[in-house]
Amino acid sequence: MASRRRRSPAESRAELLAAAAGLIRERGPDNVSLRQIAEAAGVAHGLASHYFGTYAALVREVLRAENDRIEARVRERIQAEDGVPTAAGIMGVLFDTLADESYLRLFVWAEMHAEYRGAARPELVELVDTMEAGIRAALAGGPVPSRARIEAVVLVGLSAAYGFAIGGRSWLAGLGHDPGDPAYEAEFRVQLARMMGAHMVEEACSPVGE
Repeated sequence: MASRRRRSPAESRAELLAAAAGLIRERGPDNVSLRQIAEAAGVAHGLASHYFGTYAALVREVLRAENDRIEARVRERIQAEDGVPTAAGIMGVLFDTLADESYLRLFVWAEMHAEYRGAARPELVELVDTMEAGIRAALAGGPVPSRARIEAVVLVGLSAAYGFAIGGRSWLAGLGHDPGDPAYEAEFRVQLARMMGAHMVEEACSPVGE
């Protein structure tokens, strides 16, 4: 247990978040409580409840921080590609992130929890904003896909990537393949990126009014 000391509200909140992230990564979200997090951070249990209200709300904050990290990596990937957010680049970030089983357990727990489902996701809006800006800059003067098409491609990519991360190994085994062979995931990435890219370009290249 961390020693208790005088600290500002901002410091207490930050240390609670850090302690929560560490314990959740170590034990999984189903095996941690607000009291354990408060003890690890060296603050009174009442402070954890005061700052976050419920354990689910605290998990949501931890997940938001993880999603911010993912968004930052996507931004870095876009910048590295000179403003061209390719489907393959975005899929690479997503699959690399979802290879982290601790993050995946956190995401699934939060999505299944009644207090979290349907919560606003400003970081997702910002991600689409970043992609749209990059696409428009890269295709300046030419036809570009609509915001709705970009959002649809992002949703398809997220759904497929998370679905494969959760069930891919079981599905591959069920098809008689070796789930530990990385070639299957690599091929899935390639095919998914190809379909996403084609869907994006399809609208951008379509005649006006079609």
